[in-house]
Amino acid sequence: MRRGRKLVRLRRLARRAGNVVYWTVVAASAALVLRYLVLVVVFDTFHTPTESMTPTLQPGDHGYIDKLKLGGRIFDFYAAARGERVTVRRLPGYGRLERGDVIVFNATFDERWDSVALNMYRYYCKRAVAVAGDTLEAVGGFYRVRGDGSVYGVKGEQRLLRQVVDDITRQTPDSVGLPNWITIGPRDSLFNWTIRDFGPYVIPREGMTMRIDRRNYLLYRKYIEWETGRKLEWTEAGARLGGIPLPAYTFTEDYCFAAGDHAVDSQDSRYWGLVPEKFIVGVARFVFKSKRGMRWL
Repeated sequence: MRRGRKLVRLRRLARRAGNVVYWTVVAASAALVLRYLVLVVVFDTFHTPTESMTPTLQPGDHGYIDKLKLGGRIFDFYAAARGERVTVRRLPGYGRLERGDVIVFNATFDERWDSVALNMYRYYCKRAVAVAGDTLEAVGGFYRVRGDGSVYGVKGEQRLLRQVVDDITRQTPDSVGLPNWITIGPRDSLFNWTIRDFGPYVIPREGMTMRIDRRNYLLYRKYIEWETGRKLEWTEAGARLGGIPLPAYTFTEDYCFAAGDHAVDSQDSRYWGLVPEKFIVGVARFVFKSKRGMRWL
């Protein structure tokens, strides 16, 4: 009898221990799933390692990214990490990207700036100075959106940028080309753009149809190739996409022009081009760790 009672007690203890282990595993799994959902849908964190966004953000600042405004992104993270082309879908958001938003996004290139790729190993934090559908120009070192009247960028830094460009252009003989870091846009005789003066530059939006002449071929070739997965070439007869004549093209994605507030020390859209909106992780909202203290952006 005593032996039987002991066996009953042992079975009860084993059952209870099994229940504890089971519910512990369930709770841990639920916590991991919840954490994943929060990071995908609600918010994430970022930090700024450089001075490209000063004085808005300082090196070493840590902050929160709002993913609800644009909607969380759904795609195959592992395939993207392997460098494969992936389809990115967004959940519904409560708003759209606006001029002036500080955004965190995947780098738009792997090794070369003349193509578009979702880079899972490099992220940038910049300001969206122009969004899909805008016509952007830089005049005397200041960004302007036609029809908007706003001037973007930190004036002190833009004045410094203008002075740097003035000094170099004044000291450079006419027979010598400007340094690559000063020029923006295609290296072609059709353009004489610098990081101080350029444009007009139309930022493509989904559904926008554009005539593909040589100028637009040079400006938008890599985005058309990224959207279609086909090679765009220029011939004597005009543009050909995958060997088929392309007199005009209708974009399927939205883009933005992203730039650092500290213009003289910012690697941004002036160099590697436009940012597909699907590459944007979210909008930077709040700095929770900084030498300057916590603050909203």
